Amino acid sequence: MMCHSPAEQGVLVSNSFQLDQIPHGFAFTETGALIHYKHTIILTVPPPNAGPWGDTWLSFGCAWADTKLGVSIYTNGSWGGVSPRNVPDNGNRLGEKLPAGTQKILIGRMKMGPADSADDVPISWLLEYLGT
Repeated sequence: MMCHSPAEQGVLVSNSFQLDQIPHGFAFTETGALIHYKHTIILTVPPPNAGPWGDTWLSFGCAWADTKLGVSIYTNGSWGGVSPRNVPDNGNRLGEKLPAGTQKILIGRMKMGPADSADDVPISWLLEYLGT
């Protein structure tokens, strides 16, 4: 069975969002090396600024302690490197606009240093889509 996107079906898309938690357990060392993929999530997204989709924003928030995430974006046929995102406990959410052509986003907890053991601090993600 072939699925068609809203754009292929001629459907107008309004603003929408999705949210959830980052899994417990470290996915990456402090230098970005993979510890284990079972601690990652992959968000599959409609490409920003294509068809009925406008800008797409990805945000992170945490509580109880500062945290670090490793994020890699699949765009234009290849994965970017694992880039660190520092998410503060005592501060606003960390947000960024996704580049046009984004297809997938890999997210996992990254150690802040070799002795970091706080792999269960609550962290959430928010994906916001703006319709065109």
